Amino acid sequence: MVKCKVCKNKCVKNGFQTNGKQRYYCKSCKLSHQKLYTYKACKHTTNYKIYTLLINSCGISDISRVLKISRHTVKKRLIYINNQIKPPIINETHQHYEVDEMQVKVLGMGDYFYLTYAINRETKQVINFCIGNRTAVHLSKVVNTVLLLKPKRIYTDKWRSYKKIIPNTIHTIGKPFTNRIERFHLNLRTHLKCLSRKTICYSKQLKTMETMVRIYFWGHTLNLKTL
Repeated sequence: MVKCKVCKNKCVKNGFQTNGKQRYYCKSCKLSHQKLYTYKACKHTTNYKIYTLLINSCGISDISRVLKISRHTVKKRLIYINNQIKPPIINETHQHYEVDEMQVKVLGMGDYFYLTYAINRETKQVINFCIGNRTAVHLSKVVNTVLLLKPKRIYTDKWRSYKKIIPNTIHTIGKPFTNRIERFHLNLRTHLKCLSRKTICYSKQLKTMETMVRIYFWGHTLNLKTL
């Protein structure tokens, strides 16, 4: 007996697929499917495997080779996972935060960009991030999110744009005060292949890089085994 993969009700035989395999039809949800699929992407564990490989320094081509599925399928699944992620709701105030940027390579855009993000100094939780240049307008997308949390102190390096958007009363400047987020940079470059330095690994599109970084930061909030 074959059960429907959606409603778990009994299915009946309904002819054959073009590949010669038996087709089954569910009278409840009116969907057709077959018992076994040759293409591996149909397995319900595929999304979880893609996420696991991604955060363990596998690029899109690596994931495609390991799981034996198309690169285009991997990109579509990454976009799907990314769309399921909701920005974290952070209920905290009067905390200490570190903000910094790291240089990233996007070959298709013809230049280097900067991944800017903020973390809670104690919990290491990522508050917000953006990828672009290092102007005050762009950096304020991250800094304004931190300011809404009424921070006790914000630590940054000596980049001049931070002085324009962070009040002096809560701003501390200096490399010794950003050692935690600098260590986080190392984790990112180790765990995400597209961020590795001095290699041929890179993203061709800015949107693809943003998708992978977002999944790395907040993908753990999803139950990917059932997604």
